[in-house]
Parts: sequence; structure tokens; C-alpha cells
Amino acid sequence: MRQARLALDQTTWPAPVDILIRSGQIAALAPDLTVAESGIPVLDVAGRLVLPGLVEGHIHLDKALTRDRLLNRSGTLAEAIRCNLELSASVSEEDIVERATATALWALRCGTTTLRTHVNVDPQIELRGLHALLRVREQLRSLLDIEIVALPNRLLGERGRRGRELLAAALEEGADAVGGTPLVEEDQRGLIDEVFRLALRSGRPLDLHIDESESPADFVLPYLAERTLQEGYEGRVIAGHCCSLAAVDDATAARTIERVAQARIAVATLPATNLYLQGRRDRQPIRRGITRVKELLAAGVTVFCSSDNIKDMFNPFGSPDLLQMAQLLGYVAQMGSPEEQRWLLESITTQAAAALGRRAGLGVGQPADLVVLDCQRREDILSDLPARLYVIKRGRLVWSASGAGLGMDDNPLTQEAC
Repeated sequence: MRQARLALDQTTWPAPVDILIRSGQIAALAPDLTVAESGIPVLDVAGRLVLPGLVEGHIHLDKALTRDRLLNRSGTLAEAIRCNLELSASVSEEDIVERATATALWALRCGTTTLRTHVNVDPQIELRGLHALLRVREQLRSLLDIEIVALPNRLLGERGRRGRELLAAALEEGADAVGGTPLVEEDQRGLIDEVFRLALRSGRPLDLHIDESESPADFVLPYLAERTLQEGYEGRVIAGHCCSLAAVDDATAARTIERVAQARIAVATLPATNLYLQGRRDRQPIRRGITRVKELLAAGVTVFCSSDNIKDMFNPFGSPDLLQMAQLLGYVAQMGSPEEQRWLLESITTQAAAALGRRAGLGVGQPADLVVLDCQRREDILSDLPARLYVIKRGRLVWSASGAGLGMDDNPLTQEAC
């Protein structure tokens, strides 16, 4: 790749460099790079910015594109959950495959090269959603990496017996991580104990929906941190949402954030869905439902930004364009300095990858997962949301804005994405 500007460089106007890609990795970076081998394909990006491939760390492909089927008229999380349970009872595996594939390819066109999706695993849908996403993962494996989190509903007591069976089966059949939503149980700590039991037995990481509420009464993040430390699971737990962290007093928040940092829990902030759902019963001022991003970062916590819900009962808008999500987070978290804008880009690339236990970056030895943007100044990325010109996965061009180009093959999925 000739004349590429590295968007995560410390300078806002980086000098162009050439990028040599070999065996799916970045092999060399230098201005006017000389390559001894002949016949290597060349892509000249004419001074445009290059980011690591975007990493979507929290999305729900199984629910995507269902907003017209059951309307969430109150706009609340509670009604969204009820609508989803009703839809789950009748939705087919083929339907999920079709919608999930369309959404994943949409994400690819926006520059995403790695994606982690949650999928409901409960008595309403059984394992249909999991089976659908396993098919999608295999079908798209040459275009992007897909990880699957098995997301149960209730797990405790006799009422949760079938849920426990299904979650265990999902892990045996190929789910990559254990999910869970403590808010659906009266005993929220009990649910955390149960998912830890399953995670420890299966050796899988945990990726939980934590404190998706504007109420300080729904606040189990401190308990999650303590259990993580007790079980030696540091660096293997993601806490998504963490809305209630913004509702508790500053002293409680500071103590909790310190323990989260010690437990090396990564936090997923999901601005679009949380802004839409939270604070529905408030009168002015209406709480935003966004976690304490700046304070978490100051404590050294890994924080990343993701899309969450795409045109469904939880969010009738939604988009898998992570640049748009980072821009939205910049607004609501009031992060606009050059340093903060650089972090916003890291929140959808290197930080998200780190939370998933993956590598990402623009250095030698890093995976050659890249996206070329149609702009040349880093400060224009989040203001202009430039077109994605090329998306490269493991050193192979998998999408181009023109619909054809270097390395394109006859893969019909690649052609569909273009």
C-alpha cells in the first residue's frame, strides 16, 4: 500500500508511508518502501488515512432489522425485552441468517473486520439463533471474524433450569463466550455467580449486560469486580452498558472504578441504545444513561465503543457504522480535544480488540486488517465520517467502494458486500 497516512499516529498530520503486507500481517512500514520481490500487487491510496480494521465488540445480529415486526411503543427497556421474547417464539433460523448476514455485510462496508455478536439462548428461541449465527460465522469467515456470546434470559432456580441447559449446550456447540443480564433476575448477584460457574467450567470468557438501568438500586458492577478477582478471571470479563455507574454518588463510583481497574474488566459503552432507552420515566433533567467514560479511562480501564442494536425493538435507528458511534460518543461524553478524538478512534479499533483478547494496530507484526478512509486529516474523521474506500482483511482486499479492485475474487459474498 503506497502513500498511506496512519490515522493513529501521534501527529494530527502524519507523513505518508508505504505498508508492506505479507502472510496476512504488516511486514514493513517506511516512506518510499523498496520491495525486492516482483509482481506484488500495489494499492496507491494517495495520502489518505488508514485505520486498523474496525472492531465491533458488542452487537445483536439476531435481533437486527426487526423494528417493524413488534413496535416498542413506550421506548423502554422493559417493553423491548417483552417484544423480543414474543418475537423469539416464532422467528425462524433462516430469517435470522438472512438478517444477520445483511447486517454483518453492512458492517463490513463500514470498515468492520472483527465482530462480536450476542445471541439469545432461552426457552423461547431455544438454539435457533445460535445455529443461525454459527452458519453466518462460517459463511463470512473469509471476510470478517465473528465471535458469538451466548446470551441467556433467566438462569436461577427451577424457572431457570431450561436456560441453564441451553446455555451449556450453546457453549458445547461453539459459542465463544458466556453472556448474561443480571437485571432480569430478582437475585442479580446470584446470576453473576451462576454465569461464573458456567464460565469456569467451560473455560470461556464472560461478556455481560451489566447495570443497564439509570437507577442506583440496580448496581452490581462492584460485585462483578469482586467475583472476578476472587476467581482469578482478570482480563477475561467485559461489562457492557454500566449505566448505573453514572447514577451512584461520586465516592461510590470512584471506589467501584478502582476495583474494576484492578480486576481488569473491560467496559463497553453503547451510546446509541442507552441514549434511546434510558431515562424514559424522568422529568427534566433526563438522565443520559451513559457510563462514566472519562473517569474509567483515567483509572486505566479498557473502554470501547460499540453499536449494540440495529433497527430493532431496542433501538429503531441504529447503524453498524462504528465511526458514527464514536462520533456520537464524542458528543455525549464531551470528548473533542485532539487527544480525545484519537482515543475515540482507538475505542473502535485497538481498545475494542484488546477487550476481546485480540491484537490490532498499525505496527509491524500486527494483523493486516485495515480500512482506508477518503480523507487526509485525522481531525476530519469524526466530523466528516468519510467514505470507506477499501477494507482489507488478513492482507486481502474484501471490499472496495468501487466494487472491484486489488485482490477481488469471484466470491459471491464479496461481490454482494460491494
